[in-house]
Amino acid sequence: MKRQNKILIWALAGLTCTSLFSCSKDLDQDPEQAIPTEQVFTSGPTALSALYGVYSRSQRPEVFGGQAQIMGDYMADNSNYVGSTFQLSEINNFVTSTTNSMLSEIWRIHYDAIMGANAVVDKVPGIQDPSFTAIDRKMYVAEAKFMRAILYFEMLNLFAQPYQVAQGGSPGIPLVIAAFDGTITYPARSTVNEVQVQIEKDLLEALPDLSDTFSDPMLARGRATKGAANALLSRLYLYREQWDKAAQYAKAVLDAPYYKLANDYAFYDANTAEDVFSIQNTETDNPGSLSWAGYYRPAGRGECPFSPELIQAFAQEANDKRFVMSDEGKAANQEIRRFTLKFPDVSPAKDNAPMIRVTEMYLNRAEALAAASGINQESIDLINALRRRAGLAEWDIADFATPDALITAILNERRKELCFEGHRRMDLLRRGQSLRANDPDKKAGADRVILPIPQREIDLSPALKGHQNPGY
Repeated sequence: MKRQNKILIWALAGLTCTSLFSCSKDLDQDPEQAIPTEQVFTSGPTALSALYGVYSRSQRPEVFGGQAQIMGDYMADNSNYVGSTFQLSEINNFVTSTTNSMLSEIWRIHYDAIMGANAVVDKVPGIQDPSFTAIDRKMYVAEAKFMRAILYFEMLNLFAQPYQVAQGGSPGIPLVIAAFDGTITYPARSTVNEVQVQIEKDLLEALPDLSDTFSDPMLARGRATKGAANALLSRLYLYREQWDKAAQYAKAVLDAPYYKLANDYAFYDANTAEDVFSIQNTETDNPGSLSWAGYYRPAGRGECPFSPELIQAFAQEANDKRFVMSDEGKAANQEIRRFTLKFPDVSPAKDNAPMIRVTEMYLNRAEALAAASGINQESIDLINALRRRAGLAEWDIADFATPDALITAILNERRKELCFEGHRRMDLLRRGQSLRANDPDKKAGADRVILPIPQREIDLSPALKGHQNPGY
């Protein structure tokens, strides 16, 4: 958490083993990970420290620190990967191996954070501390449930097919919601539906006990709130094509007094009302070259410039202020390419990670209303608010002859508004579109549009043997 007096006590947060499936002697363990949980969850302050440990794990490059998010744009058609890191190149080319060490770390550290959240959910209610208020006790549990939900949401998007394949009946990921008690278990893959039902359950249970906001802007944007839970529910329901609920929960965010569109595009890393939930980073939280800015800026690695297709999408209308938020520079392959300016802090790498912006709620509600009701004025009005800020002409309802034409236009606005924030891959997959224009077969259900279960996890878990994603 970005705060001078933040409590990030790793000895208190280190509640899990280095692998989801094993604490065996052949796996390295950090010394603090051997601390029994009964010595951790003893008071309100230690409970808060353990909760902050979950947030801290989420700052890692492998979680919300940039790596997974850049894949969401370069596996699709917003960005090109032009670097020389083998693990990223093979993902970009859809030839990744099951032994890709970066994917193994993404899996491991996500589950490490999830197990930390599980410990908070399980252990905080039983803490014997008269000074630990019921409100704080419930709020910490609710925040841990939110973090567990958003972590599972990202993992599911990476390693499983979207809901649209088999209506959620395809293999998902192992679902673990209990704190580690010393017994080694080997959970099998739950279905996509089962994981999404758990995500929904966590968010709905968390909602009543989450804070509306916090007085400190860093906490108001960096800790889970009711607005963050409503927003993630809206995204979940959008991905599941539950249009009425996607629109309903987006409206709950838009109606809250804590969120509104910024007047311009200077809000990144500023903790403004534009932010619903963002992972807070300081100079010491992320290695510079592995941060969002590290990948997206020439002064960093310069590995993820604009794709020609995204440049063409912006070129359809002149003077789009969102495109002005870019410049040219030398890419990792020495070509002069165009790069986003959304993440300027290369060194030190202290850009916040924009997990959910209020802008997405405008887009979610507009798309959901159009999908449920066809051409409608509210969808037009919602998108016009974004287009006015971008300096573009407003839409008129007469501009659209069919509901599909309106939805296509909304998705194009979504692409331009949220580019380089990790949304594009899932937006294409859930809408049945190809990830690559020159490869029409890269659609939901196809081999290798999702990532492989890391070989290390399959080797450790008997329940995963024979259950690798097709194509690997």
